[in-house]
Amino acid sequence: MKKEIVVLFCFMCVLLQAQTTVHLKDKESKMPVAYANIWKAQSLYRTADSSGVFSVDAKDRANYFKITCVGYHDTIAKITDEIYLRPNKIDLDEVKLVKRKFAKTVKLGKAKRGDSHYGVQWDTKIAMTAKYFPNNSNQGKYLGKAKFFTTTTAKNRLISVSIYSVGNDGKPNEILNTEHLIYKLKKGTNEVEADLNFLNIEFPDNGIFIIIQHPLLEQNKSYSKNSNHPNGFFYEPLISIDKTKEFTDSWYFQEEWKQSLGYSLNIELLLSD
Repeated sequence: MKKEIVVLFCFMCVLLQAQTTVHLKDKESKMPVAYANIWKAQSLYRTADSSGVFSVDAKDRANYFKITCVGYHDTIAKITDEIYLRPNKIDLDEVKLVKRKFAKTVKLGKAKRGDSHYGVQWDTKIAMTAKYFPNNSNQGKYLGKAKFFTTTTAKNRLISVSIYSVGNDGKPNEILNTEHLIYKLKKGTNEVEADLNFLNIEFPDNGIFIIIQHPLLEQNKSYSKNSNHPNGFFYEPLISIDKTKEFTDSWYFQEEWKQSLGYSLNIELLLSD
């Protein structure tokens, strides 16, 4: 028994030495920056936790990483104990004040449990998916709510929602929300309701993308009970989709945005005046 404990302890020490912990902080306030995305080349590598902390494998320490976060300028950096992000301040003349009526609601798409689900595999090739909502003569409307169903095997899983404009090539282009939209989920199958009203985003003439991203965090990992492999896990939650035989409206990010030929995200978008 003593030998087993010593071996286990040594193994744990090796694991601890194999990673570098990084703290992300605001360059001005020096406060932690939560839920930033860390990119290696063109692939999502990690997500910082609620305290702005993430870890880097020993083999990756010498690489440059791109760090993106809502409300901050993109940063290219090598790994150090602390990395500072520069706030992306909005000029006052960019702020648009509107008086909403909330008298009329238009529903696009449908939130349903669907016939299939997807999670994110351990090597994180695909962690961001998107659904396109065209503007069919709904000018003057504002984004109200986005709804979809998730399934989890444990409580406190997290999911991130973003809003992207449509580029000239028809792909997701620029992020439009200026605040994090992170949702903590209940165990089981539940409907997520992302309230977008406070953002006062007008529905563009060429439509909008609703983006779902799995934060690559330890608390989102679901480990296989039948596997001893260190990568025997995937990231929850499972997202409701319908299978298709051709492209309809959904996209996935794998080094670049690509059309999905096999599924459609079951997302409902509510618009209001």
